[in-house]
Amino acid sequence: MAEPGANVQTDGSGAGPSAPRLTPRRRPGPVAVLAAACLLLLVTWSSAALAAGNPTVAIGTSATFGQILTDAQGMAMYTYSGDHSGIGTCTGSCAAVWPPLTVPSGTTPSAGPGVPGSVAAVPQPNGTDQVTYDGSPLYGFVGDSSPGQVTGNGVSGFSVVKVTAAAPAPTTTTPAPSAPTTSATTPPPSTATSPSTSSASPGVTTAVPPSPTSVRTAPAAVSPATAAQGATLAMTGPGRVFDLLMVLGLALTAFGALLYAAAQVRRRRPREG
Repeated sequence: MAEPGANVQTDGSGAGPSAPRLTPRRRPGPVAVLAAACLLLLVTWSSAALAAGNPTVAIGTSATFGQILTDAQGMAMYTYSGDHSGIGTCTGSCAAVWPPLTVPSGTTPSAGPGVPGSVAAVPQPNGTDQVTYDGSPLYGFVGDSSPGQVTGNGVSGFSVVKVTAAAPAPTTTTPAPSAPTTSATTPPPSTATSPSTSSASPGVTTAVPPSPTSVRTAPAAVSPATAAQGATLAMTGPGRVFDLLMVLGLALTAFGALLYAAAQVRRRRPREG
């Protein structure tokens, strides 16, 4: 029996309190699926953009050694004289001072602009993939505290990797053939001399006027180097700015999809009471 003053809801038949209503679970709608797909695409695109913008090795500048090989943070890279066939022999306490440059298993290392040598990842006996430059494993040095600093060259058999940036391909310029010059010469008119005037008076010189000459000027030729430069500028893309704009657009799209999905869920939720 219900207590006095209790608010008891019935189903209208007088049989007593009604059973609580169970709200069935709703499956995620297409908007939620679209939002999840946009987020996944955003994460994938961002990872690819960051990987493309940060090469594994690049060219740095040292005040003492000139151009050197560096890692993605600009720290100098070294090779060890005791390594052979891409296998690093600096392990244990040696690796604590000369940390090997490694990449995740299955990752292909990349080289920055102008790096002339070959970059690869070689599996090591300890299970890591160490980055090699022209077949030699690469190491850092704990004594270097800032990008471009080289304090470990010649220490314990380690040498800093000095590189020379790849020179641009020489441009061959072919001289344009000069157009032939055509001169039209008008022959002087023939003069008939009578017997009475065949002998010129002494001291009198007759000047013959020069014949008119027409000269054609060859048009200026465009060198192949100028044409190639124009083609290069026309094919130059916007670079990393385009990637960042794409990531921002995908983020805004995913955020808008999430807001729309939340609004739909609130609209469909049954009112209590």
